[in-house]
Amino acid sequence: MTEEKRNRLIAALTVNVILFAVILLAVCIYQLVTIVNLNNIKKDVQTQINVYETATEKNEKTLEYYQSREGLLDKAYEYGFVFGK
Repeated sequence: MTEEKRNRLIAALTVNVILFAVILLAVCIYQLVTIVNLNNIKKDVQTQINVYETATEKNEKTLEYYQSREGLLDKAYEYGFVFGK
């Protein structure tokens, strides 16, 4: 192998290693950005789930109240029904 051929081989190998490193770095950065975005979406969804769970609990308590005798009487008085003893 001549000196010129060896120098070209080393230069080609160096260029390939640098290209591989740059592509690998770009893929890693892309993956990190994707992971961060997915974590943000996960936090937003978890916040929405908590809001809806709280609203569901409140509505269940309201439903239980209006299904009880006291709740029905309150609604009856609200709409003007008067009950005699």
